[in-house]
Amino acid sequence: MTIGIGADDLLRFESLGDNCEFGFVLRRLSCEAGSLFRWASMKPDQLLAKLRANFEGMYRFENLSPLRTGMVLDSAYGIGWHSDMKSDVTGGRLVFRDDEATRRALHRRETRKIQYLQAKFTARAVMGGVIFVVKSNPGIAPATIDGLYKALAALAGHDDFALLEVQESDDPARIGRVDWQRPGLMRGYVTRFAPYHQADDIDAVAWFSIVQGALRLFPCHDWMQRHAALRIGTPDALVQLRFPFGPDQDMSKPIAGDLRAGTVRLLNGNSWCRPYEGLFRLHGPDPERPGTTLRWTGVHAPGPFHLGATLRCPLRDSVPLRVAVSIAAEDGTTLAEERFEVHPGRATDLVLDAPALKGPLTVSLTVNAVRPLAEGERAVLDLSPPALHPEQVPAVALPAKAA
Repeated sequence: MTIGIGADDLLRFESLGDNCEFGFVLRRLSCEAGSLFRWASMKPDQLLAKLRANFEGMYRFENLSPLRTGMVLDSAYGIGWHSDMKSDVTGGRLVFRDDEATRRALHRRETRKIQYLQAKFTARAVMGGVIFVVKSNPGIAPATIDGLYKALAALAGHDDFALLEVQESDDPARIGRVDWQRPGLMRGYVTRFAPYHQADDIDAVAWFSIVQGALRLFPCHDWMQRHAALRIGTPDALVQLRFPFGPDQDMSKPIAGDLRAGTVRLLNGNSWCRPYEGLFRLHGPDPERPGTTLRWTGVHAPGPFHLGATLRCPLRDSVPLRVAVSIAAEDGTTLAEERFEVHPGRATDLVLDAPALKGPLTVSLTVNAVRPLAEGERAVLDLSPPALHPEQVPAVALPAKAA
């Protein structure tokens, strides 16, 4: 089903959980951007408690217990998270599969990703123009909706956002419609929600119409500029890896930036590889050719960290790309690496963990087309500014009125 919603427009939506239903709506629309609550299981009251507490105590190891075979329950807020801390049914109850040491190692890795997504959630709220989507199969009390709006406004520090509540309705005239209930609050209607045991069984026609309607009611004409300028995390704590300059800069030569961020070089690129609206646009060659590479050398990390960025293939006619990312020590030892496949219209979050290590590091990102390019074809990747995020993301204090 083609409904003509742009990939950039889809990035305006932020799921507020309940279950994974809206996450699957975005997936059906080819949007794979990661967000804090996209795949979380929680009730609106639990979400409100988390926002009012400024995420305090979220995902602590001692608060986690098996919820399903591939999910854990955070007892601090009653929220379910997908996890690699798997469990099995033993003696009629769920028991973790791995020993504590293994689970703690998995937990450290998952905590860094959750911290990154928390920082991203906050940065997007502050940026403005976001449409937060909330639903609950049994319905949501008006007082909870009011509380969510106030908590989001306190987090953002402004009211340049919309809260979209979706409800069930048996009135055919309402299905797929979106209307303002009051400034900042929209409401849309579906014929039914997906059952909790099968969250991908969505009312696609109604949901897609709601997405279109919300974008019409709450336009953001400078969204692309805002999104390109988005910086995730606390500026003093992270190490921002800068891009080569252009178009007049000789990108075959190293370019000095923040001393912690070392120098950056573009390898095997062409004239189309350049800064573009706050991002860096890379063109991937055929898979058998040396890949186009951005390489940062002499990088000094702030202790244990993860590398964070967003990968997006912005052109619908682009050939998909394979992206290889690595972090290496001064002697060439690989500390972390991961590979991604990025498809047109989709955004993928890069979150790559690395241990604490003294001495300079080398960070490399290499792109190739997934298949040989025919005449006139291209494989295009937009990269947001990468950054090294410390293992702990500092909390952003909420004003007292959100308490």
